[in-house]
Amino acid sequence: MVLGEETMDDVVSSPQSGLAATAKEELPSNDALELMESILQRLQPADRHEIRDMITQRGWFSGALLMMSGLFWWIAVKQGGESLGDSNIPDSMLGAFDFPTMALMVPAIVFIATMISSIGRERGLASASNIGGLLVILAVYYTLEPLGFSIITDNINMQDGIMATGRLLALAVMIHYSARFFIDAILLQWVRAQMIHMPVELIPTMSGSSVEGQADEVGPAA
Repeated sequence: MVLGEETMDDVVSSPQSGLAATAKEELPSNDALELMESILQRLQPADRHEIRDMITQRGWFSGALLMMSGLFWWIAVKQGGESLGDSNIPDSMLGAFDFPTMALMVPAIVFIATMISSIGRERGLASASNIGGLLVILAVYYTLEPLGFSIITDNINMQDGIMATGRLLALAVMIHYSARFFIDAILLQWVRAQMIHMPVELIPTMSGSSVEGQADEVGPAA
């Protein structure tokens, strides 16, 4: 009889332990949970449905800005560069790049800097943020260099320098926001995929904890 009771206890406990092990396997790691919490706290979605809408919106804006950047480069640099005095702009002092090359380099540097800075922000990596800051300063230098040439030299007039710097700045800004929207869409897509397989709901827990925190901050009425 004792053996029979022990056998029945093992049968009852084994499914429970199996379910607990399965739930434990489905949970993301602590690093993944911390990253998910960081993304959700920064973007503040209300629920899973809003995450899907945010993915769509940010993907749309990223693609639209990328196409705008390409069209702007084609019209203002590739086709209209000669009429805007690009041939009068001296080569860069850092690398001896001509203006059409810088019009490609600046958006590329800004894109890489935005990607690295975003990784450093979400993962808490000081080295990645440091590299992102270095690349930002390099992009700013190339952007302001034509204007600097027009101020300190007689090789280019002020109007051509302002137009060159303005075009580089417009490309840099559009590519920066396109990269930001793209990264946010990718991160939200990853969060949504993780939450689908999680046995617990993360967003209501976060919103509930924030409400409780606000209630704790309000003192009792006198």
